[in-house]
Amino acid sequence: MGADRVALLAAGLSRFGAAAPLQPTQVNGYPALVLRLNGEIDTVIAVRIDDGLVTGLYAVRNPEKLSHMERENALHR
Repeated sequence: MGADRVALLAAGLSRFGAAAPLQPTQVNGYPALVLRLNGEIDTVIAVRIDDGLVTGLYAVRNPEKLSHMERENALHR
């Protein structure tokens, strides 16, 4: 993926400033950031890390998919 692409993403997110706080969380076992606009989830970005390097960024903005982020899901075997 490359550090330059990760830095571009971080710079892009920082332009929102305090109006859109980033909340760290985990999504599907990956570290992730939740971006909120006006208190509502706007975007979730999960970060895939392999051997200490970022190898993937996965962004979701689909409101239907994001509706599940407001509640915890219990894991069952």
